[in-house]
Amino acid sequence: MNFVLEQSAIFPPYRAGALAGVSGYRIGQWARYGLIRPTLFHGRPANRYAFNDVAEAIVVHWLLDKGFGYPAIHSAIDAARKAFPAWPLQSSSLGIAQHAVRGDPRGAIVQEVEPGVYVETGRPGDQITLRPELLDGVRQMLRRGGWLADDLGLDRLEVDPTRLGGAPTVLGRRWPVERVAQLADDEGGRRILVDDYGLDTRDVEQSCRWVKAATEL
Repeated sequence: MNFVLEQSAIFPPYRAGALAGVSGYRIGQWARYGLIRPTLFHGRPANRYAFNDVAEAIVVHWLLDKGFGYPAIHSAIDAARKAFPAWPLQSSSLGIAQHAVRGDPRGAIVQEVEPGVYVETGRPGDQITLRPELLDGVRQMLRRGGWLADDLGLDRLEVDPTRLGGAPTVLGRRWPVERVAQLADDEGGRRILVDDYGLDTRDVEQSCRWVKAATEL
């Protein structure tokens, strides 16, 4: 499966990190370690990430959250990148076999080598016949506001790579969440957003929660 580079979305480190649920410094580390690749620009003064680059970072975060270490993730990326050099974590049929493998409660990161047949990326040749939890839906998570929105249960935000450079916005509106949170910093600004611009109070509250969580990364 090949994914189209979303040219309209240009994410600086702080925003790419926030959408992936980590700091801008952390996502820069992942780029230096080869866990993700900044498609648009790599180097000083700062990397520039595309939509699918951020989706790759979400997968890295997800794998770390499942308890896998950097060597295991590197092994999975290296195995997938042979056939899928661009965005290997999304392009190949990678997943996690949730059943215990050799006593490991985390299971294993596996790759589909033929329909219905999976092997551990760290130990090629060990076949796993159970269908694993695949890494599907990561781009949909990103379009719904990324890791933070999913983690906080926010459902009124979106990321459209063709709108406002991919800045997270209120769902169906051209209102960046950072701008909403800035105006909502006082009661008068909240009234203007709701009464004059027609935002729902939930739009305002969720924008504020997203921005607050992003600043705490």
